[in-house]
Amino acid sequence: MQVDRRAKTIRDAAGVRAKFGVEPRLMPDWLALVGDAADGYPGIEGIGKVGAARLLNRHGPIESFPPDLLGARLADALLFNRLATLRTDARLFRRVDALRWRGPNESFAAWTARAGAPRLLERCLAAAAAASA
Repeated sequence: MQVDRRAKTIRDAAGVRAKFGVEPRLMPDWLALVGDAADGYPGIEGIGKVGAARLLNRHGPIESFPPDLLGARLADALLFNRLATLRTDARLFRRVDALRWRGPNESFAAWTARAGAPRLLERCLAAAAAASA
């Protein structure tokens, strides 16, 4: 499934194939090749949306590409693929309360001192006090 907030649509597997030209399982590879400005990686220069779909439909995932296909750009493509892949094995938290902000820690205070931003620390301390009241 893909939620497109801009278009206000939800795409199933067929919708993903129709829009991007590849199976949903190949979307991280497609994004690795074309880039994703929202996540900050450029993709592989010279490979556009149609070309990426053509390559992936012909060869499968980037790891299956013939060695000379991407040449020196293979390492970048594999890195971008890793960045585009949603992790399902990451350790998260046991209780939602663990996400509660408890105010700035000592390292943040030290950083604001180094950055010359004492007002930022003051504002964070005030926000923490207000949140706990």
